[in-house]
Amino acid sequence: MKAGDRWRHLSVLQFLSYRFLALGRYVPREVGVASDYLDIGSGKMKSEYITLEQSIYPALGGGGRPNPGQKLTTTHLIILTLIVGTLLITLYGYWDVMMLTARATDPLTAELRNESLAEQLHREVRILCWVLTTPKYHKSRAVHVMRTWGKRCNKIYFMTSAPDDELPTVLLKKPDRYEVLWGKTKEAFTYLYEHKRDEADWFLKADDDTYVFLENMRYMLYPYPANTSIYFGFNYKMVGDHPKNETYMSGGSGYVLSREALRTFVEGVNDPEKCRQEDNNPEDVEMGKCLFNLGVKAGDSRDSRLRNRFYPVAPFGALLSGDVALDFWLYKYAYYNSRSCLDCLSDYPVAFHYVSSRQLYVYDYFSYQLQLQLPGREVPEVLPKKLRDQDIVIPDGDNTVV
Repeated sequence: MKAGDRWRHLSVLQFLSYRFLALGRYVPREVGVASDYLDIGSGKMKSEYITLEQSIYPALGGGGRPNPGQKLTTTHLIILTLIVGTLLITLYGYWDVMMLTARATDPLTAELRNESLAEQLHREVRILCWVLTTPKYHKSRAVHVMRTWGKRCNKIYFMTSAPDDELPTVLLKKPDRYEVLWGKTKEAFTYLYEHKRDEADWFLKADDDTYVFLENMRYMLYPYPANTSIYFGFNYKMVGDHPKNETYMSGGSGYVLSREALRTFVEGVNDPEKCRQEDNNPEDVEMGKCLFNLGVKAGDSRDSRLRNRFYPVAPFGALLSGDVALDFWLYKYAYYNSRSCLDCLSDYPVAFHYVSSRQLYVYDYFSYQLQLQLPGREVPEVLPKKLRDQDIVIPDGDNTVV
């Protein structure tokens, strides 16, 4: 290419902006636009005023130099329409592909839908919460759960023995006795699998004195496919003659099963060689044994810095190390090394236990209403990477306290 040769063009959109509405009128040849081009010889950008005579008319078959005042013919219009139509179809197809690619690869798809990350997670990580309660605690506990964290579940049901106008209840047949808590848990999960399994991806069991941060739970669960047989909670060591990696989740701070774990549990719970058929014994221990025998993974719910997100005590007990003796039962039974300290609680906690009804509202206020008139720490809204079943690694316990 000789020095001084150059690429130059008048964009179709520029042309349309000038003359599209004037099609059929006389188009002076001197109408044009300023165009930048790269001078190959000097390597510098230069500007030139390009007229329709120099740019558009040749493309319309006019030989490059129409007569002054030449009128656009029907042939010209057809050619122009074909050019513009092809361009628009191409742009539309490119836009569609670009959007599909963004949805498949960009974790910030919430921006495309004009929704917050919490709203996106609420839509993509559906959690059905079921809360175990009794008629005795409907008004003093259960309704307050419903008015605070419970309203953020995708679905919520209160497992009890009597209906209540203020609560979405499911009536269990087992008696309201602590001794049969394991039996009530089996009955509740079986009901959900048979009647509600399509309503959610994850199924959370909680007590009426539990507080749950649903947004943090959804964020924690986001990488895991619901068709993987796994569950999460605060991991305890099994006491006695059990495999080293056999754990169970605290019932007080709650545990959450994937849809596949729910199916595995309900379809296998009646096997006497794998699950206790009697209704007595501690519910969380028997649940852990049953799920372990059925091959359900006991997931590690700690954050990336190995700090706890589920905690089977109240936040005050978890934070105030001076108030808890070193021989506290929690330190002995925790599967992962647990300390009562500021550094051992995640910045994104999921659940606490032993929370009074009044405290539910306090936690709600501090979490969802309180604002600080200070420069806040910017937290990027980036979702964690999605995992496949073969990518899930459960670390061994590291608590050596006996």
